[in-house]
Amino acid sequence: KIISLTTDKQQMIRQFKLNHDLILNRSSIQPSKQALVDNGDFDFDISLFKKEPLVYTSINDSLGLINNNNVAGSKNLSDICINFPIAEIKYKGNLLKSASKYTYDEKTLQDMYGHFLAMKFLVGGQLFIKGINSTATTQIDILKFDLFRAYYSAKYSRNIPFDNLFDLNLLPRIETLDGKLLYTHEELSNWMNNLYQKKVIELISYEELIPISQLTSSKSLDNFENFNELKLGIANFDKKLSFEDWVGDSLHDNLMSWASNFHLFQGLIFNKNNEIEISKKIAINFINELPKVNPSDKNYLKVIKPSTKLEVNLISNNIFTIKNLHSFPFIKSNVKGYGNYNHILIKFEEYEIFLNKDNINPTKEFEEAIEKALDSMNPFEALQKIFDEYGHLFPQRIVLGRSLKNITSNNSSNSIIEHIDLKPSIFESIKPHLDKLNISYLLTQKGKIVEENNWSNWIKNSKNLEIIEFDNIVSFYEVLKAVQRKKIDDILVNDFKIIMTGITDLRDLDNKNVEHYKRINVEPRLKDDDYRVFGSIITKNYSKLKEFYVNFGLCEFNGFYALISKLIVETSINIAECYVLWMVVGNPSKLSAFSPNNRECKVKCFEKSFTYQPNKSNYNIELPLKLSHGNVIFVHTYDSSTNYEHIVKLDSWKDSAINIQMVKATNDSIDINLSICILTSGHKKLKIDNTNEVSSECSFDLLGYILTAGFYNEN
Repeated sequence: KIISLTTDKQQMIRQFKLNHDLILNRSSIQPSKQALVDNGDFDFDISLFKKEPLVYTSINDSLGLINNNNVAGSKNLSDICINFPIAEIKYKGNLLKSASKYTYDEKTLQDMYGHFLAMKFLVGGQLFIKGINSTATTQIDILKFDLFRAYYSAKYSRNIPFDNLFDLNLLPRIETLDGKLLYTHEELSNWMNNLYQKKVIELISYEELIPISQLTSSKSLDNFENFNELKLGIANFDKKLSFEDWVGDSLHDNLMSWASNFHLFQGLIFNKNNEIEISKKIAINFINELPKVNPSDKNYLKVIKPSTKLEVNLISNNIFTIKNLHSFPFIKSNVKGYGNYNHILIKFEEYEIFLNKDNINPTKEFEEAIEKALDSMNPFEALQKIFDEYGHLFPQRIVLGRSLKNITSNNSSNSIIEHIDLKPSIFESIKPHLDKLNISYLLTQKGKIVEENNWSNWIKNSKNLEIIEFDNIVSFYEVLKAVQRKKIDDILVNDFKIIMTGITDLRDLDNKNVEHYKRINVEPRLKDDDYRVFGSIITKNYSKLKEFYVNFGLCEFNGFYALISKLIVETSINIAECYVLWMVVGNPSKLSAFSPNNRECKVKCFEKSFTYQPNKSNYNIELPLKLSHGNVIFVHTYDSSTNYEHIVKLDSWKDSAINIQMVKATNDSIDINLSICILTSGHKKLKIDNTNEVSSECSFDLLGYILTAGFYNEN
């Protein structure tokens, strides 16, 4: 039973049956049904357990598992048990009068009360590690690290940001004494916090055991020889280790404190002022192995000559291998020239920490945030916001140590060596070089001045570690899995795409008119007016109408106009009962908006022109690509002067050319500009973004022309 350590003594006696004898059989240990010790004479002291948790390896090798629930098992079920004692209870007392009369009859006393009486108890919590024998060493190391993190954080009330660094589903199973599985970091942390913060405890060990046979000679419990112990859930074990010895490598402890102090596993963010900050959120899980920590004793002087203010910002933040950020998406940086200065850096390396992106996964929270952004109509802004929060850069190598620096003007005619390894006598080897650079003082990372006469003392006595270099840096987007990276690449591509689609009703048009202007607003608002619109007039039942032709123009940030012409004047079709089906094509990076519905469509868009002649109706247009069966082509006239009276349609196609027919034009010879869009992918349906009144998708031939053999013309 689980109770609180603050429970009063009498209730604790009743709950844990501390005054009962213990009955043993092959697979269980249970308190006797009848109390053996007089409750009125029962007195005990509770003291906090000050030692480390205890680890029992290879438990229950051949015997049954012993616990309060009579659960049998073997080491294949529970390889390791960890006891987390919170307090120990010791008591004194006398046998009940009803039991005293049997003290000369061992068999009767044993039948009624059991085999052992415990004089000492440990209360706290227990965890069982299942299936550890079949687990890789690297996974066991991660498990040890995570258990140590949860224990350290709960016991010492340290908020260590490691809750999501490992995926517990990939590690051996963790089970409590009452059989509850801990599936997540949150569940493990809550269990530890309940134990160490709220002191929610259970009985985990009986100690100082007195055999029932010894009670046959006395009614008092004093001065008995006691021995051994009985651990709940443990029949036998191979080794008994302290928790720290089992965890092993002392670098686990260092790595934890470094991660807490330096936020090692959080991304680097470029803020609006081009300054680098460390993200407040963790976005990664370690899946295969812990970060590697190698000691380093490199000491060197380095001279860097930045050419831009961006480089200066990077150097100031211990980033030396990046010169520009063009290859890093979602970073806005203002690159300006920088004066003729040398940055003098003196570094004393002590540890290198290696984080391989191949050994990490994005957290579920990070993945879900990215997926939500990808599904947005404004994926650029949504993704930008997420990376601004989680990080833009991810360093795979972090160097800890100490450093000094200075900045000098580069007006010396003397040549400067850019890298100098320092000898063991650091001060003596460094001073000539600093004298050559006319440097009389140095600065710490926090800006504290170290004068020349104090250099030697600072080098000898300064022990405070700090981050002195971020290296092997990749874009934080590379932490994502391949599927999400591909989706982001599709968004970042600097090419034409289907930005959005829609169907708009024409109920406000007057059927008596031959020409109509219909304003169509777009949502969200675009950030540029450089885009093209293609479409057609359709019925509610998805039939393309030959009686009407639509062109588009007056494109701006909030929308565009559909210019509708009635081709057959005498028609029974009421334009007010029709719809305009439209598709916006443009460059997503310019327009910012980008619907998720048709992103996989491969789009080619370009402009062509020809000179119209009144006595000629058909014109061949050469294209910059080869056409194929199944391609979809859209053709509209385009004129920046907003003259949209020219109407064209596709007549035929062959290889790298199309033949278009003028359906309506002026009587004058004039240059006609064409907007041509070609979909080269094999998609047969176009998904519609605004689906308030009609279906969510339609065939491409409702908007344009699907290239088939019927359109193909060898001539």
